[in-house]
Amino acid sequence: MNAGRGAPLTAGRDTTADAMIRLAGGQNALTDFEGYKPLSTEALTAAAPDVLLLPDHTLTTLGGETGLARVPGLTLTPAWRNRRIVAMDALLLLGFGPRTGAAVATLARRLHPDLETADGGLGQ
Repeated sequence: MNAGRGAPLTAGRDTTADAMIRLAGGQNALTDFEGYKPLSTEALTAAAPDVLLLPDHTLTTLGGETGLARVPGLTLTPAWRNRRIVAMDALLLLGFGPRTGAAVATLARRLHPDLETADGGLGQ
């Protein structure tokens, strides 16, 4: 999710964000469309995401969680109620370069904190 003026821009299927989510063992809640599109309040609440994934610069620009709460419909999601907000560097998350493995591992740990083992790795 990237927020600016108007509705937040979100990633549907066949996007780099969707690919990273899947590589990290997650499931994109917004696969009814392809590409990046503005997200309506209705679509956000209907998708009912368990986790909000956004670039860290977006979270900063919005003013942290206080500003994020002003995004219409966002506080009605399970992700908000459970405070499952994952902010990552956009270039790391979407770059698909030499750091892709590190990005997938970081995202996987943040999406699935219950799978982390005592040695810091992800369980099988």
